[in-house]
Amino acid sequence: MLPHDEETSSTRPPPGPVETLSDEDTMKQVVEPAKAIATVAALQDVSAGFDYEACNDQGEPPYRGRVEMGFRIPDDIEPKTYFKQLARTVVDHGVGWYDGPPPGKNPFGTVIHTDTVFAVIGQNPVAKEDGYVHIFGECRNMNDHRDAASVNVTDQVVAR
Repeated sequence: MLPHDEETSSTRPPPGPVETLSDEDTMKQVVEPAKAIATVAALQDVSAGFDYEACNDQGEPPYRGRVEMGFRIPDDIEPKTYFKQLARTVVDHGVGWYDGPPPGKNPFGTVIHTDTVFAVIGQNPVAKEDGYVHIFGECRNMNDHRDAASVNVTDQVVAR
């Protein structure tokens, strides 16, 4: 390490505190992108559920929001090709979406992201005619959601 590098790193201010998200904002952070993806990609037969997901192995705060959205894959296209087209459509038309995973993440599947959420697109392993988009928010909710039940958000996601 060069001397000026040490000086620079020691003079940098420490990172500020992370702003937490309310339960409402945690849900909105992932439901709104789910709605945008469903609309922009014109997904068919959409269903969606919201859950809180612990960001650690202990099931303790912090939590993030997660939407699991299912949809029907069109019959006339190979699923992997469709998922790539779906991702490209959202990136090309969805403000603030980028192709690929966010820095530091390596999820399996076709992945797109914004500055605050990422979405994994894939094929249902049981019902091969169905695809999914799982949207993950930021780990910024400090409320205890160990006993929180899933919430059906299909009506919010498909509302026009």
